Amino acid sequence: MKRLFAYWSVGTLAAITTFACAGDLPTAPPNLKDVEAQGLHRLSSEELKPLLSGVVESKGTKGQHKLIYKRDGTVDRTGAGVRDLTGKWRIDDKNNAYCLAFSFKKGYQENCFAVFRTSDGIHYFDYDIANGFYAHVWRQSSE
Repeated sequence: MKRLFAYWSVGTLAAITTFACAGDLPTAPPNLKDVEAQGLHRLSSEELKPLLSGVVESKGTKGQHKLIYKRDGTVDRTGAGVRDLTGKWRIDDKNNAYCLAFSFKKGYQENCFAVFRTSDGIHYFDYDIANGFYAHVWRQSSE
C-alpha cells in the first residue's frame, strides 16, 4: 500500500509540475455572459474538430486532468486526485460545442462545453452549456 501511494504521489506531482511549469494560466470569466461580453472568439464545431485530437492538458473546477482524445470517439482521462477513466467524446454541431461522457458510480454523465479561444491563442476556456458556468482552461499538450 505504501509503495502504491508513493508511486501515485510521484506521478501526481509530475503531472501537476508539467502543467504548472508551462506558465501562468489565464483567468477565465465566471460564466458565458461574461466571456461573451469580453469579446473572446467562440469556436465553431469545425474549429473544434482538429483541437480535440491527441493529448490535452486541462485544469478546471474538478481538478487537473490529462485527456487523450482518440479518433474512435473514446477519451482517456487521468489526473491528480481523480480516478482514471475512459469515456466518449463527440462534437455537437447544433450547439458548436464538444461533449464528454463518462460512467460514474452515480451513472452515465454527459456534459457539453462551449469553447472560447483566449487572447494568447494557446489556451481555451470551456463553459458548460447546460448551466453557462466556467468548467476548464486547457491547451493541447506538447507530448
